[in-house]
Amino acid sequence: MKTQSTLKYHSSSLEEVLLAFRKKITNILQKEASDLKCPVSHIDTLLYIVKKGNPSMKEIADHLQITPPSATAIIETMQKKKLVTRVINEKDRRTIRVTLTSKAWNLFKSLREHKYKIFTKLFSKLHNTEQKQLIKILNILIK
Repeated sequence: MKTQSTLKYHSSSLEEVLLAFRKKITNILQKEASDLKCPVSHIDTLLYIVKKGNPSMKEIADHLQITPPSATAIIETMQKKKLVTRVINEKDRRTIRVTLTSKAWNLFKSLREHKYKIFTKLFSKLHNTEQKQLIKILNILIK
């Protein structure tokens, strides 16, 4: 017998299901961030710095879609936690680049492990063939 949530899930549109899935993943990641005592804004910033290398403060603000002063506040807090350092460009002293400390790299590795465990647990609900189908579908959608 199907439960109410199963019936609701099957009757939802693709858009509703994708939004619900995104919300579920966001909630799980926010809980993990809370457990690690690290705000989501710091995690987003950390992941961006890992991806980008040594971004400027403006690049960080643009990525987070916030004002430069707000980005500065986040970076200052992360600097106090010894997660980042700011490096002034010798050729253009107005440009400040942000780099990760070894403590931040350790946090990044921990986050990556947590995320892997989350997705492993979440997708373990699917059979192997369903996982392969999902991967195939997602690859089609992201191309």
